[in-house]
Amino acid sequence: MGVHEEVLMARSSRRKAQQFWQDFWAFALKGNVIDLAIAVMIGGAFGRVISSLVQDVLMPLLNPIIPGGNWREITVGSGIKIGSFLGNVLDFVIIALSLFVILRCLLPVLPKRPPSSEQRQCPYCLEQVPLAATRCRACTAELPPL
Repeated sequence: MGVHEEVLMARSSRRKAQQFWQDFWAFALKGNVIDLAIAVMIGGAFGRVISSLVQDVLMPLLNPIIPGGNWREITVGSGIKIGSFLGNVLDFVIIALSLFVILRCLLPVLPKRPPSSEQRQCPYCLEQVPLAATRCRACTAELPPL
């Protein structure tokens, strides 16, 4: 391979790398990706608050009733950590219930988003689908042409 071919390959590789980074930043800075990242961070913090509520507030009230005191340390047989599992189930139930109550209270108050001009309503299930769609993604019905 000559010097000319090596230079062309280097330029091609550099262009591909630049295009990769441009595509990555376009993806990373989209509104939905940033919204999702914020939601994940808030969700993680909310989960820690709920875990603390269960572990530090609710369970100390129940520990005197449970033989052995610390209920998260309860094991069955040779190491099946049933207490830890039940603690995680309780955390999940409280988180799910909290989110349900919050959303149930907020949804009637939040403004409804108007349908996008690039979408139409499926006549069968009433979901929003792109104008160019030939099938509904929700009910898979064939859509009439526009």
